[in-house]
Amino acid sequence: MSFEGKTAWITGASSGIGAALAREWASRGANIILSGRDEARLADVAGTLPNESLVLPFDVRDDMAMQAATEQAIAWKGVDIFVANAGVSQRSAAVDTDMSVYREIIDIDLTAQIAATQALLPHVTARGSGHLLFISSIAGKVGVPMRTPIARPSSGWLAMPMRCAPNCRNRAFRSTWSARVPSPPT
Repeated sequence: MSFEGKTAWITGASSGIGAALAREWASRGANIILSGRDEARLADVAGTLPNESLVLPFDVRDDMAMQAATEQAIAWKGVDIFVANAGVSQRSAAVDTDMSVYREIIDIDLTAQIAATQALLPHVTARGSGHLLFISSIAGKVGVPMRTPIARPSSGWLAMPMRCAPNCRNRAFRSTWSARVPSPPT
């Protein structure tokens, strides 16, 4: 796929996979929209990019902020590629994990990412082209020690591309799932 002249919007872009994608795709000619909660870290990433970039900081759990960011992203250059990468992780055994941890992780890693995709779908389908990439943990497919809290939203997130594509047939865009491997313990 050629990235020249394309615009990629990446959530969770202040570090890790999101920042790495931003740098790689910008080096291949893409304009990058960087989103996450930490505006200073997003600006640091933007400062390393050779092409135009737009920093749109917001918390994916804030529906109104997400809608405003979506409108800004579309108005800037449109969105050719959307990467739903925002997420949190946590290490604990199921028996030791408080339900509030599950709720927070599901809210950020699953529900908010679905909402972000839903906010962008009208733009992508109206254009008749685009790519939606869904980043998740491998813990949604296989058992990973001490990663029980992220397994549940990851399992749900794995289904999103499969559910999205048939509902948007004849709309000429693609959805892709990719696994995010949990970081090694420090």
